[in-house]
Amino acid sequence: MKSAIIIFIAFTLLTSCSGTDVDVSETSSQGKWELVKMSGRTLNSEASGAAMEWQEFYLLNDNGTFTKSRTRDGNTSKSAGTYKTTITSTETYFELTYSSQSDIIGSCYGNLKEELYYDTTDVLVSTWQNCDGPRLEYRKTN
Repeated sequence: MKSAIIIFIAFTLLTSCSGTDVDVSETSSQGKWELVKMSGRTLNSEASGAAMEWQEFYLLNDNGTFTKSRTRDGNTSKSAGTYKTTITSTETYFELTYSSQSDIIGSCYGNLKEELYYDTTDVLVSTWQNCDGPRLEYRKTN
């Protein structure tokens, strides 16, 4: 009896500590995702709204294509490509592949790819922060 209780407790602990559960369907991800917050590695470097260095959004389309638009210092740059959704037991992320080189690609690898993942069910975060880029958070607007 004692071993059954220990096994039950161990099972409960293992399944309850599996990380943030994000229940996201692929269709709920489609739409416009606007940059709402950026932060760097230094203390008090967080900015949101008009205080951010730039404004940008992703438009994820239902046919697997996307557009990214960034406005900085009054100049708007756009780039486009395709994306792939990967859903695992612990996370949902998007691999975006651009059609051509662009200054607005936020990537650790210097190639035509970016990755975004769900931090919570309504916040997408860029993986650019993993290599000293800023932490960029996006919220869906439609």
